[in-house]
Amino acid sequence: MLKPTAAQLKDEGNEFFRKQDYVGALAKYTEAIALDDNNAILYANRAACQYGLNRYLDAVDDAKMATQIDPGYAKAWSRLAASRDALADSEGSAEAWQKALDALPKTNLSPAEQRQKDQYGAGLNAAQTTQTRGKTSKNQCIASVNLDDGNLPWKIATEMLPEFRKAGLKQFSSSAWVISYAYEEFTKGVESMNQLKSIPHSQAPGGLSYHGNLMGLTYLTNGLMRDERVFHLNHPDWITKYNNQGNLILALLTFEATAHQAYSGGVETIKELIQKRLKEKGWNDVRPALSVTVRKWIMKGMLESHLGGRPDTGVHFLKRAVDLLEWGRLVWKDVHKDDRGVIFEDTFLRGVRSMHLMMSMNAYSSSPSLNSKFPLENLKEEAEDLLKEIDIMKASNNLSKEELDPGMVSSFCVYPAAIAHKTIGFYHAQKARYSNGVSACMSFMNGATAYLQAVNTYPADDEFHAFYLSCAMDCMRNAGMSIGDFNQAAVALRAAVPKMMKIWAFSILQQGGRDEKIQAHLRRADEMMKLVAGGKLTLEDPVPF
Repeated sequence: MLKPTAAQLKDEGNEFFRKQDYVGALAKYTEAIALDDNNAILYANRAACQYGLNRYLDAVDDAKMATQIDPGYAKAWSRLAASRDALADSEGSAEAWQKALDALPKTNLSPAEQRQKDQYGAGLNAAQTTQTRGKTSKNQCIASVNLDDGNLPWKIATEMLPEFRKAGLKQFSSSAWVISYAYEEFTKGVESMNQLKSIPHSQAPGGLSYHGNLMGLTYLTNGLMRDERVFHLNHPDWITKYNNQGNLILALLTFEATAHQAYSGGVETIKELIQKRLKEKGWNDVRPALSVTVRKWIMKGMLESHLGGRPDTGVHFLKRAVDLLEWGRLVWKDVHKDDRGVIFEDTFLRGVRSMHLMMSMNAYSSSPSLNSKFPLENLKEEAEDLLKEIDIMKASNNLSKEELDPGMVSSFCVYPAAIAHKTIGFYHAQKARYSNGVSACMSFMNGATAYLQAVNTYPADDEFHAFYLSCAMDCMRNAGMSIGDFNQAAVALRAAVPKMMKIWAFSILQQGGRDEKIQAHLRRADEMMKLVAGGKLTLEDPVPF
């Protein structure tokens, strides 16, 4: 039987693509490229599949290859532009849109070429608008704080720890352990960042060469994985210090990536480069490059989500980190951790997966729908997988072997479990909004149960303990659960608030209306109990709307 030609495989890929089966189409285009690796159309088509699968870094790689093979191929440039836009690279996107326009004929355009010109022009205008907005706007997605403010959670927590140690208080009993150690690591990263020195250098990216401590990115990302609420602006020049060359955090990423020759591009491209580099240079060279690559994605994810207000782009960077880590753990499962590095340890992967789960919820919430790019079913499945992994870890008692400080177990075992439970609660609450009658009622009841599991997992003084109690009460009310059950949750919430306020009087969640939501539920509970006391309702009656 004759093997299919590259052209036949391309046609099969096109058929899959028309059906929006991007996985099937990608496989066919990949087979075709193996037979004809100098075909710009094949790479551009595969870039479109990568884009459809939200693999934007891989889409950039394929689109770039297509433009290198055929610089006059307008569609290749347009796919590079769209992929860069999805990665929040508005400058690179605008450049590629312009190249796409330049590749079209200047006169006598066919109707199809005119449509392309209109599309590319709109893309260019949008990218240029985004560039201008990014330079002039101030983002409110992250806290800008005064370090002298004694009400900051990490400062209060750090002051509480000596008494906790003296009293022999267990590390799981307070959020102070988590946020304090997160702050300690994050602060070391900020200090390293502030020590960066720039020197004009014509051959360096942006015309500047940087010198400083190569541990900054490690400290920053370690702090964020412990508790991402520690992410704050405590330096007035974080955004403006390097002005035309980008902000201070990006300077750090450039510095460490250059020093360790970190990888760029999509996961599939990086896999090939790693294997080749390992054979040539060994683990001592590859290990720091891999670490910076993964940590750079984590940091970019946080920047895009918290500073750029684009959680969808943030999710992409974190997903690439998870994909590379899971692949590496499988391929190098027998390699000693001192060789492959700490990024492939259970705790590190669990930390990244937890961040990815949180950011995916934020991305869904920014544009909720049954056709979301971040399907609810995927959120639930990922949360359940995380819980299974934690159960296996507990059964094998692996975490104790890695424990380095009192906050470690909470940050990389307790909190990830709580995040998974609240994700499942979020899933059920959202599903209920697309259901009716009994189905909606059951979804809200399941949401209340999952939120309460999250509540019971978080320490009693964490703001999430109180906040997700209020979320559970919201589900109870919508499910028509009894006033007695609702009031029982209100009693627990009323007891949790003073504990929360000792540490978490100030937070992003608090600025977003946390306390108002909590107080509204407590008032509702008080009103209902007055009606019960007056004989107008009973504890068995459903919570009225």
